[in-house]
Amino acid sequence: MSRSHPLPILLLAALLAPWPAPLPASAQQGLRLKPGEKSQAEKAARTPAAPVIACPSVANYRMLMQAGPTAAAATLADPKADHLGCAALPRNRIGAVVDKVTLAGRSYDCAAVKDTTTCHWVETGRLPAAGAEGWR
Repeated sequence: MSRSHPLPILLLAALLAPWPAPLPASAQQGLRLKPGEKSQAEKAARTPAAPVIACPSVANYRMLMQAGPTAAAATLADPKADHLGCAALPRNRIGAVVDKVTLAGRSYDCAAVKDTTTCHWVETGRLPAAGAEGWR
């Protein structure tokens, strides 16, 4: 007799879990941006030299990024932390988007990664426009 594995149930629960409520305005000190202005974290995440935080599981990506890109980068820099299989990948290892999904009003892309067969998930808009060039 075969026994069911709890992993699919856990993944589904993680995907359907609600995002934490945003901080009240009084707690967001120094985060007031003018319309159309990007935060420092967004600017750093989109620069060509900046690595891209990506995960082979969209659920793990969502968990890692709950506290924001700066906290996620700190987690990945800590060798004792649980990285959830995620990594900060250099942009020259990232290829074309091979899958897309929208969860709880947010869109995610899964991009091919050089030297792997598993695509890695990132929030839509965090990848270079054309992906890595010349390695496919």
